[in-house]
Amino acid sequence: MQIIFISSRISINKSEAFTWFQPFCEIEEFHLFTDFDSTKDFLIKDVVDPLQQKHVDFIITDWIVKKQEAIPFLNWLRDSNASYSANNFKLKSLPILLIDDPNVQLNDVQKEFNAVVNDFPINRSKLELAVKHAVKNWRYNLSCELDLIGLDPKTQKVYPNHRTLFISYYRLKILTREFVDTKSKRLNYLWTQNDFHFMDDSNAEFLFRMKKALTNPSKYLEKEFHDFFRNNDTFLRGEDFSHFIYEPHLYKIRATYDEPDFINKPHPYALRLPEVFEVKRQSQRILRRNGEKFIEKARKSFQQVMRYKAYMDSDDPRHKHYIEKYLGNIYPGYEYTLLMGSKGEKDGYIDMIERLQDEFEFNDIKLITYEELLEKHIRLCNRLNDMNIFL
Repeated sequence: MQIIFISSRISINKSEAFTWFQPFCEIEEFHLFTDFDSTKDFLIKDVVDPLQQKHVDFIITDWIVKKQEAIPFLNWLRDSNASYSANNFKLKSLPILLIDDPNVQLNDVQKEFNAVVNDFPINRSKLELAVKHAVKNWRYNLSCELDLIGLDPKTQKVYPNHRTLFISYYRLKILTREFVDTKSKRLNYLWTQNDFHFMDDSNAEFLFRMKKALTNPSKYLEKEFHDFFRNNDTFLRGEDFSHFIYEPHLYKIRATYDEPDFINKPHPYALRLPEVFEVKRQSQRILRRNGEKFIEKARKSFQQVMRYKAYMDSDDPRHKHYIEKYLGNIYPGYEYTLLMGSKGEKDGYIDMIERLQDEFEFNDIKLITYEELLEKHIRLCNRLNDMNIFL
């Protein structure tokens, strides 16, 4: 889920604030702003611009942000005629949650927001209930509008007797007129599915494979997990990526090529860049036993991803040709993720790993362990199930 958080709390930083919202999103999907003007700029330039049209799930804001009240920002949002998320939805419908201020009497304005969050950030359960209420209510209203225009909310297929002309545009609070007039028949969002049991089952299978890899590391090599990801693609795709390209050949000269394991292509509406995803062994140690240097194989794994980065960032026309061949177009940037090792080792030496990444200029590579990938997928499953309106 893509979340905007507006707050000017003293000494706030993105990493700390993200821990409050981790059940709902990943760090790449969390957008922190410290004033209303910069939030407006982000929405105008990166979300509703006709060339962008990105998706956001909800906004949460303090009542007072740098001496400005939230009401003018709310009014600006509700008065907007813009659309967002591939021109599917009206910006004015975007859920916005208010963090209650115990020092201010807000009874008169609370009803203008989709939900009110009390005891923030101390009481996490109240935060989760407020978010769940606001998002589920928005999605339920969306399903009602799909039904209104003649689409089955569960399948998004046209009813046999659907009306050929829809004239009640005034009844649409979420869907745009463009969505209706272009006869769109599919909302390509993971949360629009209504059955996530297959994803839940894949968590158990991944855990089983992890345990097998620890007991028999020589058998469960990278290719074993390649096959798993190809059959259970939500581990790599999440909510932001439409599909992945498996082992693309990024040709250089004299028929030589680089071959990353996966490249995840984002949905057009996603606030993400393509992600190069390299898979190494779960049993691969990261640091030497004294914890002061990278093990040679780990260092070479980082360097391998850096080669991919050099290729993707290159201005060489041949490189651009193959990037465009696989991804459809050239992007302004790319993300890089290295799956390797165990969470226990990473957590125990996180400061040293970050220092070494800085020393070797590996900062652009996100290191994720097998346990962390499983935890990430479990969070995805939990929020999809918690906010499933078809239960």
